[in-house]
Amino acid sequence: MNRPNLRKTNAILMIAFVTALMTLSISWLGKSIHFADSFVVYLVLFTCFTWIYLVHGKLLNIVTRSINNIEKYSVIPFEKPNEKHLNSLFKKFKILNQLSQDYDERFRDALQKQAQIQDQLSKLERSNFIKSHTLDTILKVSHLFVDLNNSKDYYSIILSSAIDVIANASKGSFLLYNSASERYEFQACVGYDLSELQKVTLSFEETFLYKNAQGDYNEPKLIKNVREFDFELLDIESNQAIEKAGGLIIKEALSSPIIIDNQVIAILNVDSENDDAFDENDKQLIHFFSSQIALALKNKYLVDETVNMSKFDKLTGAFNRNYFEKVFSAHRDYSLENMEAYALVLCDLNYLKIINDTYGHNAGDLILKVFSQSILEHIRDTDVFSRIGGDEFVILLRNISREHAEEKMSRVYQSIEHLTLEHGGYELPVSFSYGISASPDDSMIYDILIKIADIRMYKFKEKYKQEHPEIIERLITF
Repeated sequence: MNRPNLRKTNAILMIAFVTALMTLSISWLGKSIHFADSFVVYLVLFTCFTWIYLVHGKLLNIVTRSINNIEKYSVIPFEKPNEKHLNSLFKKFKILNQLSQDYDERFRDALQKQAQIQDQLSKLERSNFIKSHTLDTILKVSHLFVDLNNSKDYYSIILSSAIDVIANASKGSFLLYNSASERYEFQACVGYDLSELQKVTLSFEETFLYKNAQGDYNEPKLIKNVREFDFELLDIESNQAIEKAGGLIIKEALSSPIIIDNQVIAILNVDSENDDAFDENDKQLIHFFSSQIALALKNKYLVDETVNMSKFDKLTGAFNRNYFEKVFSAHRDYSLENMEAYALVLCDLNYLKIINDTYGHNAGDLILKVFSQSILEHIRDTDVFSRIGGDEFVILLRNISREHAEEKMSRVYQSIEHLTLEHGGYELPVSFSYGISASPDDSMIYDILIKIADIRMYKFKEKYKQEHPEIIERLITF
């Protein structure tokens, strides 16, 4: 049955039901009410049942539409999948699976790249820290160059800063090349007993750097099994000193050269008590640090050289005349204020002109060096030794009487009197004459003291030549 017929049938049945119900109601009520009243009751009842019908109709429509919608959308025809359809679905599944795998791979690559970028950022931050720390170190060292001129202080600062910039470093040492002995000497250390280390001096072949360099001494070297290395290359006495200093408990060391004008003038070692403490990144960091420190030290040495040129005679190592006069002026004021006695000694090398003319200036220069070294070995650190002319020298003996000054210079003269040196197959005398003047005995005025000492020196020289004529004869027989 279709929907319009259903609606009509429902309406007819509802009207019949309402009519029957109203007739029964009026019949029952007619026993006790009039016709007019029956008509009103009929009208009320008709209205009520009409309203009920309308509401019932709406509800019926809602229910009917719901049922129709359910029938419309829930009834889906089922088709049995065929092989072609299954293959199509399988291909789509494979495509989706491949896309998923590609996504996972790209995601892993992205995470890996992110980790690499993070690692690069960490290295960059570390590098910036190293550069900043190195600059601070150079500034500190430069400050010491100017104000303190204390090499041990700035070597200690350099070493401590190097240990700070290498993450796993806890100890270290700084060795400086001594050109006189041609060996490396410990100048500073962290974590060791410096007094014990200073008992040890190393040739370049005995250093950490040489062992692993394989001919390339410009780059830092990583040394493992430090204890075995020390026992292999060092003698028993050196190993005992290093052990007392606490140097045999370390496991690894980074050894970096400090190079100035293509020469390894110092070696910077940073050490660790742990295995696998250092890596290639640490080698790059210590190399940068050492190269910057090398520049700072080179500037320092240039400053030292300039200062030395203003203070010292380059050939002999004695103070030059200008610096001596400044020192003497300050000492004169001090001695006048404190009534301190002192003596001036003028020295003049015998036969130097003959030696220069006969054997050459190289021979004369050698005489000057040996004489100066001998004098410096026999005077106190508080005394002042200066070259004031070609073959003339002056000595300021502080806080000494004239008698003690004469005794002292007599001992110095006797130690050199028969000193000779060999040059070109010839024996050349290192001989000198001297004269002493004392303050306040002779004078308290510098020029007068120098004049008195000069007169006494030439008297000594004349007497010496008269007593040793054979020396001149030997020198001129060439």
